[in-house]
Amino acid sequence: MSLLSMPFLVTNLGGEMIFILEQRLHAQNIPKEKSNKVLQDVSRAMFSQKFVTELIKPQEIYSQSATREIFDRLAHSSIMRLSESSMDKLYDLMTMGFKYQLVSCTHPRELVEVTLNHLDSIRASVESSPPTAELIDSAIAQIVKLCQEISNTEFALIRQTLAKNFQGKHIKVSLFLQDGIQSPDGTIVLTPGGPIMNEPTVEAPGTIRYFDDGGAVTETATFSYQLADCIGPRKTGDPYDPATRDSKLGKNIYTVDRAKKKVAPKAAKAPVSTAAASTTSAQKMKEMKGVAVSELNGLRELLGAPVQDNAFKIGNLFGGDGDDGAAGEARDIVISKMTRDEMMATNKALVDVMNSMDIGDTDSGDKDLLGLMDDAIA
Repeated sequence: MSLLSMPFLVTNLGGEMIFILEQRLHAQNIPKEKSNKVLQDVSRAMFSQKFVTELIKPQEIYSQSATREIFDRLAHSSIMRLSESSMDKLYDLMTMGFKYQLVSCTHPRELVEVTLNHLDSIRASVESSPPTAELIDSAIAQIVKLCQEISNTEFALIRQTLAKNFQGKHIKVSLFLQDGIQSPDGTIVLTPGGPIMNEPTVEAPGTIRYFDDGGAVTETATFSYQLADCIGPRKTGDPYDPATRDSKLGKNIYTVDRAKKKVAPKAAKAPVSTAAASTTSAQKMKEMKGVAVSELNGLRELLGAPVQDNAFKIGNLFGGDGDDGAAGEARDIVISKMTRDEMMATNKALVDVMNSMDIGDTDSGDKDLLGLMDDAIA
């Protein structure tokens, strides 16, 4: 397991969240001024310098519930308030979007291009707010520096860690089914072959080299294989240069003018045993409860955001368009509460970070941590 997975997990999921919010706020006819403020506020909270600094430190990847809590807080760091079912669907779309990009990478280092595509797209969406754009520029610089220091082996571990985190997530997304990148059972459809990564150590399959005891090549042979015709030419772009970057993964797939692909056949709905589902859910929550409590409270403090007077609530972010993306019923996330004293004692470092953050005006005063959470979803 890699200790450097968190910046890639949060940054890429955050990019997907911005894409989805931008599209859904437009579909809900939210005034442009309010939509822009939502995107700017969320981006400003997500890329605050203190948060990014903590994020890129080596650490174990957070649990699913703790990661979800990050984005609950981020989504409500602006004037927008989402219902629980809307937040469930939003997070499902985010995770399936990044999962598709992750498993579609032809080389572990392509994750660099995916991450920078997300960051560049977020910056473009908040360009009208120079302070927010500056924060994203700073985050991009830190992520680039981190990526340049990571070996191919470590990137392979990062991808493996992230893939394990998404294992078992097969939520059906209508857009993916329509584009043929997801099967009716929810699994991702992968295209074999593709271009060769622009890395000196990467070669096309099909060559056998024989070496002598001194390490010199004595003989070279080739062999044919079934997918040889699927291998494309070597990539030539620079992953750190947006103008020449090869990978399209990580770009906004929710744009109106995106290319249409073939439609996958719909699968018949399988019967669901509510009793079995309830038992399984209870068992999972019991296992996760102990670890989640400390993580969630720390993350709440790190991402603490003010409650704003001119907030607007969206009861159904995905309403009005029929099948809007994620299938399945909303799932409750059980969060055990800690007192303020307990939280302060166990998360002092994160409290210090929160106290130094300034992401907007606040009228919340010295409220209890859990009171702030209640305000965010009221």
